Amino acid sequence: MLAREYRISADKDIKRILKLGKRQSVPECSVYMMPNSVGHTRVCVVVASGVSKRAIVRNRLKRQAREVLRAAIFDGRLNRALDVVVMIRAASATITDEQRVGFYKKLFERCHILSS
Repeated sequence: MLAREYRISADKDIKRILKLGKRQSVPECSVYMMPNSVGHTRVCVVVASGVSKRAIVRNRLKRQAREVLRAAIFDGRLNRALDVVVMIRAASATITDEQRVGFYKKLFERCHILSS
């Protein structure tokens, strides 16, 4: 689980990042990011109820995205202090778990959140 200091939970912070942050999108998800002054990366993963009606599916999608970022935080592979909001779309629920985790890693590297 991601420690509290690495999570974004305030609604106003999430809305600010969605409005002002830089966006990178693919059919499976969108990543919004902007620099922060906290000194380390903070993360929020959002899965709308339209992705799946089953909470089990939505929670699994969130856990997988968070785990990729959590591992990067503790491996020291993050490039800079960012606030990151990951919005997962319905297309992500149709691919396998292995494909999804690999896809998240590639997308985060392409966004320059992770170093390769």
